[in-house]
Amino acid sequence: MSKTSTVAKPTTPNARKGRSQASKRARRLLKLAYRTRRGMAPLYATSTLAIAGSALAVPADGWKTAVAATLTGAAVTAAWGRWNARVGKKRLRKRMPARRDVIAATSAVTTGGSLLTAMAATGGLQPGHSPYPGLLLAWGLAHGVYWWRRGRRTAAPVVSDLGEQMQAWQDNVASADGSLPGSKLVDVVTTDYGWTGVIVLKKGNWRRAVSALHDIAGDLDLPEEMIQIEKAMGKSARRAIIAVFDHNPLAKGTDYPGPHILNTTTGQAEVGIFYDGAPAHYAFWKPSGPVHSVIYGATDGGKSRFLDMLLGTERHNGIVSFVCDPQGGQSLPRWRESVDWYEDTALGGLAMLHEVRNIMYERSARYSMMEFTDHKGRQLRGRDHFVVGDPDPLISVTVDEAHRVLALQGAPALVLEIVLMARKCGIKLRLVFQGPKANMYGSGPESTDIREQLQSGNTVMFRTASSLTDSIGLPGWDVNPSQLPMYWPDKTSTAGLGYIKGPDNRQAQFRAHFDRDPAHWALSGTTPTPEASAQACTGKAYTERHKRLAARLRGDAVVLPDTVTMAAAGDPIAAATAAIEAEAPAGSDDKVAAFLLKWGRAVGRNTIAQETGLTVSAVKNSLTRLKKTGRAIDVDRGVWTHPDHVDAAETTTQAAA
Repeated sequence: MSKTSTVAKPTTPNARKGRSQASKRARRLLKLAYRTRRGMAPLYATSTLAIAGSALAVPADGWKTAVAATLTGAAVTAAWGRWNARVGKKRLRKRMPARRDVIAATSAVTTGGSLLTAMAATGGLQPGHSPYPGLLLAWGLAHGVYWWRRGRRTAAPVVSDLGEQMQAWQDNVASADGSLPGSKLVDVVTTDYGWTGVIVLKKGNWRRAVSALHDIAGDLDLPEEMIQIEKAMGKSARRAIIAVFDHNPLAKGTDYPGPHILNTTTGQAEVGIFYDGAPAHYAFWKPSGPVHSVIYGATDGGKSRFLDMLLGTERHNGIVSFVCDPQGGQSLPRWRESVDWYEDTALGGLAMLHEVRNIMYERSARYSMMEFTDHKGRQLRGRDHFVVGDPDPLISVTVDEAHRVLALQGAPALVLEIVLMARKCGIKLRLVFQGPKANMYGSGPESTDIREQLQSGNTVMFRTASSLTDSIGLPGWDVNPSQLPMYWPDKTSTAGLGYIKGPDNRQAQFRAHFDRDPAHWALSGTTPTPEASAQACTGKAYTERHKRLAARLRGDAVVLPDTVTMAAAGDPIAAATAAIEAEAPAGSDDKVAAFLLKWGRAVGRNTIAQETGLTVSAVKNSLTRLKKTGRAIDVDRGVWTHPDHVDAAETTTQAAA
């Protein structure tokens, strides 16, 4: 059987050489297209749109595919502009896209999809006798101009520049004689303000990198104020984030957008931004109750404008504001007639604190007997926490230049009592100082305790005057508010620049929003007021507040209740008497005497308090005064009756007790 064989036709060298050169040219073109993908993106998108339109015009129902692609693209663009998901503590994207970029992307998708659908439904591109080539050219140029302008505005250094930064780190910082020997700089990316990266330490934790900031600036030959180092949240303790600025992103600042910065679900407000554009949060309350606050800052640090923003937020979110501005009302003049209670003297501030104490005890007695439904649907009695608006509003007490009030007789002990007990009763205390020294909190032994309790809540620290107090105001933080500049390079003020210890817990510079028109928020809306029972338990210091304010505006002398005046005079006996009298709301004696007469038999102090709506301490003091005037008789320990019913007391004393 014969065998056949097939002999392949030999390929000529010229043919092999031609195919090889063609493939090389194709690879070069692909590499060139990849390298120029950012700059030529509008051209590539326009070409893709023309090809897709012609291809979808071939099948009869190709326009349906174009419509589906357009809707899908619009949905993806909307999601891209809004999603901000997290996995655990890790945020999946560093920042949300700019509003103008979202608008441009939406325009490109919707107009491009409409053009694609039209081509698919009417026969494709059809060059020479249809408007589609011109429309495609106009579409590409319109969106290309924005793309190229955006590229120049946010142009990032080329890869070699980032390589130089990493090389400089290895040569100068991570070297044997550098600031952080053996460390690495990874994840270096460009930003709108310079570049940022992650420091991976060979030994120690992130605090070592923070403490070496000044040495790192020297190693990299950069200005100290143009470097920020902070803890890498949610990552290894050996990692820290470094940000290097070519210009400080906080120099421009941000305007106060309005009272909607407060999230009424979480109780947190976005009061400013950090250097990377992330919002800085301040807590008005959390599930367990209000959050006390302390604010520090030297002159022109930004304290007053920060308070303007907080008071505007409170007024338009149903929070009752009490304000004391001992500087004659000069720091917060817009709020004199726009908060429920305003005092412009230190003595008035002390009167305010006494009345706040009365409200605290009135609410405490009422909440301890309150019936409520818990999260499991059970009916319980006695609520041990405060719920905003259920049934009472949150009361926020702001004392500017608080050292002047705390210097008065008895003020430190009064403030400490409020700080320790007021949160469960829905009262928030906010004190403002020039600095965190202990003498700012008064001369009594309570001063340190007051500072520690306040700093356990929100602490806002703008530029201070002394480096000795930096660690006192923000204990455990490796920051230096005293080294914040007073002016930016363009000679404008840095007011509002500082650090905030709150829900974010970031040891990084932030700048508060600037309220350019506090009068707008002070004059609009309505002034929230406390509940009726809280107003009823107060004395003349509160009930006559509007009368004193009117006298002040007329230029007349303002007279406070005698009890407050005596307490501030330095007489210990007068101070004790004032403290007792402060617990007796106006008309409480008559209310207790009328109740005893109506009750008709012996009754205990607790029952009197429950039936009259007064606190137990107020009832006790009223009964003591009524006994002196013969209007009440104590028939047993803690059991009282009216003189007209003393004959019935013997048979009812045991039951009353």
